[in-house]
Amino acid sequence: MARALRPLSAVVLACGALLNVGTPAGAAAPTPEIIPIDLLLAGSYTDVSREAIAIWNKAVPSIKFVEQDTPAALRVMEYKTARGVQSHVNIKGAGRGWVYLEVGDAQLYKPSRIVVHELGHILSLPDSGPGPCSKVMTGASAGADCPNDQPDTAETAAVADFFARNDVGARVPWWGSGSSAR
Repeated sequence: MARALRPLSAVVLACGALLNVGTPAGAAAPTPEIIPIDLLLAGSYTDVSREAIAIWNKAVPSIKFVEQDTPAALRVMEYKTARGVQSHVNIKGAGRGWVYLEVGDAQLYKPSRIVVHELGHILSLPDSGPGPCSKVMTGASAGADCPNDQPDTAETAAVADFFARNDVGARVPWWGSGSSAR
């Protein structure tokens, strides 16, 4: 029910803005969709995971990652492979699943970009590469020298739109269709 009222609230607020009518004093902003996340297994990625969480929380006010110190439905884990690269996700619904951060990737790419990219998958975004450095969802295809860890307006709008229509745990449409989320 609350999900159905969000688009209506947005329309009412937009109409009020067009008519130069403000919201009543003390009116609360819409409550963001809360996504519990734990960093218990994040290892050397713990601090950059917190940076990535802050980036997404600021970029898309309708969602809010909230770190907890017990296992959550969204977990971040550092790991190491023989190949040395291959950060990826396993999505169990929007805002749920595992983010696997490979130790070797941090030697090649900006660590906060890696985590922002992988959290983008958890928030419903597919890979968009190859592409420019300005898009975090281009991932590694933007090149190792790409420092950008800020989602662009199209990426943030896509996440906001997804969560305006879906709840945490909803099926991510592209996941499981043979697409690889790296």
